[in-house]
Amino acid sequence: MVIGTEGRAFWIFDDLPLLYQIMAGGAPTEDAKLYQPKNPYRFGGGGRGGRSTAPVGENPAGGATVYYWLKNRPQGEVTLEFLDAAGKSVNKFSTREEPRPQAGPEDEEGPRLPPPARLTAQAGLNRFVWNLRYPDASSFPGMILWAGTTIGPRASPGKYSVKLTVDGKAQTESFEVMKDPRLETSADDYAKQLSLSIQLRDKLTAANDAVVRIRELRAQLEPYTKRDAKKIADAAKVLIEKMTAVEEALYQTKNRASEDPLNYPIKLNNKIAHVLIVVQSSDNQPTQQSYMVYEELATQVNAEFEKARRAHGGRVDGVQ
Repeated sequence: MVIGTEGRAFWIFDDLPLLYQIMAGGAPTEDAKLYQPKNPYRFGGGGRGGRSTAPVGENPAGGATVYYWLKNRPQGEVTLEFLDAAGKSVNKFSTREEPRPQAGPEDEEGPRLPPPARLTAQAGLNRFVWNLRYPDASSFPGMILWAGTTIGPRASPGKYSVKLTVDGKAQTESFEVMKDPRLETSADDYAKQLSLSIQLRDKLTAANDAVVRIRELRAQLEPYTKRDAKKIADAAKVLIEKMTAVEEALYQTKNRASEDPLNYPIKLNNKIAHVLIVVQSSDNQPTQQSYMVYEELATQVNAEFEKARRAHGGRVDGVQ
């Protein structure tokens, strides 16, 4: 549907299935109404956000667009959960504001992370766009990666459902993520890509969580290095040294600005983050080399976890 204003501007609304549902169902009588999403296509790019002052159009949102109607602004939490064909949760979003890593200490100038996607819950019609991705890997304040990402893997083409929960009451609608019709990628190829991508994301999360945990432990140990009892102070210093060596193997701690990786070699978490980009860079099954590199990096990361475990006497990778 196109609406014009005598040559000055025009708008294009391509979510006509939503209008059909509204016209067929009439005004909602319940407190909340979830509309069936239009089937989105999984493409490698497109759907760029942001607005420009230039006289150019804006691409449609890249992902699954979900509309839901609320009679009144709910008092409690509103959630949208996306599930795969087996009913397993893929990603979940809420109206609650989630904490996110901010700028690090004064000597760390890493970029701030964008806020997590958050639902609106205004009276009337609300809109949310799922970018067809699984949850991101974890991060930490001041982290700088070179040619790497913490962005979660893309969902494979197939059948999905979205569940809206408002004040404890849930309703569900189904939709299908369509594959790029120009490609011959099989369902098995997509499944292999997703499987390896999830492994990479999880190992990246474990490495990043370990860095966070090591920094917490070091902060706890620092006061002990100043104890009058030399035995206690020396033991604390030795433990800090061992844990710091693990941290420096997992992450390039010399990075302070975005171009520092040009001067200092990237470490294990950055290497894993780069492989994740490689695996997700096309709609194909991973190459054998990607599997081999992942296994090698995962083995090295696990070895560092074991060093930390022996030094500290407990796990530091955040996995219980």
